[in-house]
Amino acid sequence: MAFSIPTGSEIITRSTQTLKRFPLTMLSAIIGTLIAIYLIEIAPPKMEGVYLMLSKILLSSSLAIFVFTAVRLAGESLKAHWHHVLTLLAVLGILAYYMILPDTSKEFAVSMIPFRHFFLIVLFAVAFLWAPFVRSDLDNADYWEYSKQILFALVISFLFTLVVILGVNGALFAIQKLFDLHLASKRYFQLDVFVIGIFSVGYFLSQIPRAPLASRHSPKPPRVEKFFTQWLLTPLSGLYFVILYSYTAKVLFTMDWPKGILAWLIVIFSVVAILTYLFWTHFVTEQNSWWRRGIWLAILLQTVMLFVAIGIRIAEYSWTESRYMVFVLGVWLAGVSLYFLWTKQAKIKWIFISISLLIALTQFGPFNAYTVSQNAQTQRLQEMMVELKKHENTLITPLKLRYEISDALSYLENRYGKDSLITLFPEINKEFEKIQARREALNTARRRLEKEGKTPTKEMRAERIALSKYPYRFSRFVVQKLGFEFVTPWEYRGVIERKHPRISFASKRGYIPYSSNTVVDVKGYDYMLYVNMDGYGCAQKVNTKRIDFDDVDLVLRYTNTHQLEITKGDARITIDMKALLKKLIAKHGKRSQSVAQDELILTQENQHMKVKLKLNEITEERYDDNTSIEFNGMLLIGEKLSRYKRRNI
Repeated sequence: MAFSIPTGSEIITRSTQTLKRFPLTMLSAIIGTLIAIYLIEIAPPKMEGVYLMLSKILLSSSLAIFVFTAVRLAGESLKAHWHHVLTLLAVLGILAYYMILPDTSKEFAVSMIPFRHFFLIVLFAVAFLWAPFVRSDLDNADYWEYSKQILFALVISFLFTLVVILGVNGALFAIQKLFDLHLASKRYFQLDVFVIGIFSVGYFLSQIPRAPLASRHSPKPPRVEKFFTQWLLTPLSGLYFVILYSYTAKVLFTMDWPKGILAWLIVIFSVVAILTYLFWTHFVTEQNSWWRRGIWLAILLQTVMLFVAIGIRIAEYSWTESRYMVFVLGVWLAGVSLYFLWTKQAKIKWIFISISLLIALTQFGPFNAYTVSQNAQTQRLQEMMVELKKHENTLITPLKLRYEISDALSYLENRYGKDSLITLFPEINKEFEKIQARREALNTARRRLEKEGKTPTKEMRAERIALSKYPYRFSRFVVQKLGFEFVTPWEYRGVIERKHPRISFASKRGYIPYSSNTVVDVKGYDYMLYVNMDGYGCAQKVNTKRIDFDDVDLVLRYTNTHQLEITKGDARITIDMKALLKKLIAKHGKRSQSVAQDELILTQENQHMKVKLKLNEITEERYDDNTSIEFNGMLLIGEKLSRYKRRNI
């Protein structure tokens, strides 16, 4: 893997050879790059129509880069007609992938699509390491020499791309500042996309060995490689070994079963350990052969803890795509470990072939990760709905049940769209669709009036306020119809970790966002602004916000003693938020509830100014000795004396 700086003619020659060798790959990279640059240029507000079509082509092109490269590498070891057949199948596969991509922007928003796209790219990227050896084979040392060149090309391409992006962006920035030119920020992004899509892809392809079957390892590998293997990679693998097996001993001694993070630590350890095994391929001796086999034994034993860790999560919250993939990874680690422990002439190419096959099984077929996950979460939700009926006549539904229902609904909607919930809640869906239709009709009418230069009618404003109490997301709407508030993971963990319950007082009128369509009585006041203070950060520091418009210099300062200080010029006034909260708790008790709007109004004045704070909500959260008070609402400020008069008093 000797590295040298090519001359100009060598760059042209190599670029031409790369284009001839990987024409479809480079065509896919060019198409994807041009589309990405165009989409950045126009910044479409919605991915609909032609923009959605271009987005689908962009995704298909990015996958095609890896598919056509793998097919080309496989075809080079086959007869010409078989190479053409593979290429045709690859083209048909990319077209089929384009067709199965969603046809609406709503379907495109679900997170399942990038999840699957990522794993398909990984599948064909790994195929670079075994595709040339479909019909032929090399011994482990020669095969690893080829694999190292692929990995080395990937790392160097990444570093070169990073350097080029930083250098060119820096040059553009210098030109912009020195010559007083105006360049939109999107030009930088477009340039970065061009470098990644054309330069990095082309450079990586140019570094792929032209004759993989002729790869031969050097009798004396570079000293830097031995140093990296012996003194960096091996100690790192040993460090993870000590950490994980110490934790395993702790679990067996205390019977405190592993947390979710353990699974990922085992995955990291396995990756590092397998890389260590592979890099030792060129340094095999009688003395270290037993040690290299011991790596697989260590991985095999850790798969037991991996299955325990992921099994606990599956038993508690059922299957998800990530848990499914981790479980399958555990099966793969166990299988590969047994193969290398029991087979004396084990081929390392099967490590990469099995990875690609396993990813293919998890992405397609009746037992793919998405079908398994959706079915499991749907069944889990149905079981929780049965459990919910048992609490129909009780005053309070258990928090854990409310959280798990909220979590399952949100998960299914985010991953598989609203349609995945319609069959479970058909009547609620009918009501939701009616509300959405009312919203759309109201928005259409409002936009028509704005074009005519008219303001919305009183009835339209009342209608908008009435609709504001209904959530926009179907999962949250379902929870509302089930009779409780949506519980997020952060809220649930916060309650579990807190020693004191979260207390929130909200206006009975419901939350009204202050916008251009909101009418607020400001009689007797000069300024009005919306405030939203996060009290958690104020427990350690002061939260300061400066509002500067026209000739008004206004500073809001929320202290760690929960005092809201309002400063305008040389006038200052303070509102005690903690005092208000104590008053509400004394009257209503320590539980979250809705109260009259009048109880959430604070007024304060002095000789220079007066303020009125009309709150939407005020919340207290306590973590051990740390108390957080946060609030949001409308702040009205009035000056009693003008600045001119004050200066002359």
